[in-house]
Amino acid sequence: MFREERGSALLLVLFMVLIFSILGLAVLSASIGGATRTETKQKDVQSLHLAEKALNEAAAYIMSDFESQDGVNIDEVQNRLDDITVKLNGRATSTLLDQDVGAARGKIHRIEFIENKKEDSSLNYKITIDAEATVNNVTRRLTQDLFLDTFPDSLKYAMGSEGTVLINGSPYIIGDIYAGEALKVKNEAEYLYLGTPLYQSTKFPKLEGSAYVQKNASGDGLNAYYCETVSATSSQTSPQCDTLVNVGNSNSGYKSISEEEGEGVKTIKEVLTSTDPANIHVKDQSKFAGIEVNEAFVDKMIQAIGKNKLDPDFQRTNVKTALLSRESLTNYLRPLIEVIDPLDEVEPDPANAPAYAAYEEKKRNLTALFSSELENTIMYNGNLTIDGGEVFSQLLYRESVKNPKPLNLNKSSWFIVNGDLTINNMSTDKSLLDIRANILVTGNLSIHNTVNMDSTIYTLGKTEIVDASILGLKDPDGEEKELVLISKGAIDIYRVNSFRDIKQPFKYNSESAGNKPEKTHEDNPPILNAFFYTDSDATIYGVGSVFWVYGGFFAKGNLTVNAIRGNVIGQVESIEMENQSLINSENLSRLIIDYNSKIFENQNAGLPRVSKVGLTVGKKKQVTEFK
Repeated sequence: MFREERGSALLLVLFMVLIFSILGLAVLSASIGGATRTETKQKDVQSLHLAEKALNEAAAYIMSDFESQDGVNIDEVQNRLDDITVKLNGRATSTLLDQDVGAARGKIHRIEFIENKKEDSSLNYKITIDAEATVNNVTRRLTQDLFLDTFPDSLKYAMGSEGTVLINGSPYIIGDIYAGEALKVKNEAEYLYLGTPLYQSTKFPKLEGSAYVQKNASGDGLNAYYCETVSATSSQTSPQCDTLVNVGNSNSGYKSISEEEGEGVKTIKEVLTSTDPANIHVKDQSKFAGIEVNEAFVDKMIQAIGKNKLDPDFQRTNVKTALLSRESLTNYLRPLIEVIDPLDEVEPDPANAPAYAAYEEKKRNLTALFSSELENTIMYNGNLTIDGGEVFSQLLYRESVKNPKPLNLNKSSWFIVNGDLTINNMSTDKSLLDIRANILVTGNLSIHNTVNMDSTIYTLGKTEIVDASILGLKDPDGEEKELVLISKGAIDIYRVNSFRDIKQPFKYNSESAGNKPEKTHEDNPPILNAFFYTDSDATIYGVGSVFWVYGGFFAKGNLTVNAIRGNVIGQVESIEMENQSLINSENLSRLIIDYNSKIFENQNAGLPRVSKVGLTVGKKKQVTEFK
């Protein structure tokens, strides 16, 4: 019996030895596998790091070549691109970490010519840098796009200013913003109601894009600040955060926005409630290519009459001199283009047969002109009101003339107004006033009511937009266009969709070209299809008004934005609004700017150019399959 027990114990011992042996082998196998995976992961990280190093080196080489202080002349671009391709294509970089790791090699994989420079003195090149690195047979590949163009930087942002950008309240910005001096953000909207300044605590704004700001004076932080208010259900007569008090003053309430997370501070991501983890960039103000409205106006006037290639400087001097007065402009242009004198403001007495007959003939000619599709440059020599009526029913250039392909910036067709231009739809059918034209206005511009537009307008005066719905005029393919407005003077926009309810939240199609808004409810406030630029300061409101823009807004001076969320009702002393602390959806903001990148394509002939090349850097992307 004892022998049987000793035999059972032996079997148990052998069984336990087997179990522990298996467990030991499993642990050893896991350790070896883990070490292998760790080594592979390390190689993967090293190869990605090396590829990024190579990419940065190639991008830095190109940027240093094009981003000199004085820029690069357009005529030099092609030769420089050819030289860069030869020097960088397939060249090993200097990013050796050690002899065992190996080298990362960067090269320009291809250069795509988006526009034909020979027929279009503008240009838009896309350079794709393809960088590759191999670490012990683990290969990774990254690409990055660089864009060269001659369009001003001012047109590349959903919202911005060469001065200070003040965001008061909770606008919703879909696109990038730029602050040339300082960025100041607070969750409190400011507005005027019946002449009384009022202040309403709100949510912070929402940004879907990147914020481009400056370094502060000491260079150790951002020139960006925020102020957080205490929630209040009703508007106050004094601000919790005073934007008029200089930052740093104990009464201002503004704090520096931090680049890194920490206790008691807010980052730009928190202040702008952005989903992009890399949404803050420093863009050197000296590299910013802005718009000089006076010079751009002269450029387009020269295009309208045809550029003198033999003596362009002499022609430019003559145009500048002519623009000093309406009379001198008339005298200069009358021998060069068709000049139309205005219709007399007072209709002559029919008893005066010669005067009445001349008036009626001019009226018939103007009616025929404004009811047909135009082809050539014309100047209207006086103040003009296009009202959708019998005579001034519309302003239409032929599609192929307004948007020519290929584009010739030495000669294009423009409608010139030597005076003030008013676009005020007074027709019974409010949807039937169409504008398809590139327009130069020497005086002021005013837009009222519903207008369908495919136009770039330059005005040397101020601009007033009142109770207006600027809709996109459809081209023959059914594509909606827009207005690009470039104003020397201030742009005053008010009573746009005043006290109108938001029936359904704003929505846009992220898969469409230019993030095109979607129609969510037929009674929703109409969206302004327009990009606004002013050489002055600007203040825009989305409090009593609903200011939804598909385009953008940029000011050379300071830009102030005020917005709340939800619906409002005008009361005797203030505006009754929904509880701002309970509205979490940015899609219910009463001020939404959705950037339309298609303006460069749709308004190509009308947009201003800069004499130097600008460079924009795209995001890095990992390539999973090799070509």
